[in-house]
Amino acid sequence: MQAMAFSSGESAAAGGATLPSAPRLTASEAGLLVAILRDHCGLSIPAENRSFLELRLGRRLRNLGLTSFSPYIALLLGAEGATERQFLAESLVTHTTSFFRERAHFDWLNDEGLPALAQQGTGRISDLVVWSAACSTGQELWTAAILLDRACRGPLGRLRWTVVGTDLSRSALRRAQGATYSEEEIAGLPEDWRSDYLLRSSRPVGGRHVFRIIPELRRRAQFHQINLLDPGRMPGITADIIFLRNVLIYFDLPDQGRVIHQLCTRLRRGGYLLTGHSESLVQPPPGLVPVQPSIYRKD
Repeated sequence: MQAMAFSSGESAAAGGATLPSAPRLTASEAGLLVAILRDHCGLSIPAENRSFLELRLGRRLRNLGLTSFSPYIALLLGAEGATERQFLAESLVTHTTSFFRERAHFDWLNDEGLPALAQQGTGRISDLVVWSAACSTGQELWTAAILLDRACRGPLGRLRWTVVGTDLSRSALRRAQGATYSEEEIAGLPEDWRSDYLLRSSRPVGGRHVFRIIPELRRRAQFHQINLLDPGRMPGITADIIFLRNVLIYFDLPDQGRVIHQLCTRLRRGGYLLTGHSESLVQPPPGLVPVQPSIYRKD
């Protein structure tokens, strides 16, 4: 593994201080918050889960010097509330991801999906595009990039490819684009893959070494901040493989259908849509054929 020198833009939070108790939400305030969230970006969180809302937003209220949720809701609804509504959305989404999460998808792509796409000329006649539609902090996208690079070293031969990462969260996208991770965060990568695809910081950052995806892969990646329910603001992405994993849970059933429809219009014929293993589509839209549980092909 190569050494590198780069700095982290974040400092560790001071520990040991006793924080004041979080403000408490009334039922009506919780209902207003989730309605604002839904209107802003379509995310659906149960208003009954008040303890979750208090936990996620308590620190923000303290930072703003607010002692209750009523003035915070007024801020969200005010003329200058757009920035705060984005912060609200980012605070309530859980960015749980890892390298090779739900590994069966990557094994299937390596053994079946990528060879099938290459056989129909994808990657040779046209670029092979992999889209991580809710890429969070990037581990899913970089896993796909590593898989593609290794596949090109094997029987598939040289392919033209790119990876695209999109997310609602600007802060998550900054981390994904920075492609820098702790030792705990790279635990899912085999040791030989780490040697090939990671740079190790030459000095500890915050007392510990960190690791960054090599520039050869970073140059093949694009990132965009989007709302999956707002196709008018989506960049002109079309893809051969779309990862849509562990994000549908944040939408109600009608909006899940809208998200699937929007992505299917951008999935190329013969391409694949991969959902989370707990998010298999009960009724795939016309033209989307199940291949395996949570894997679909566009005919």
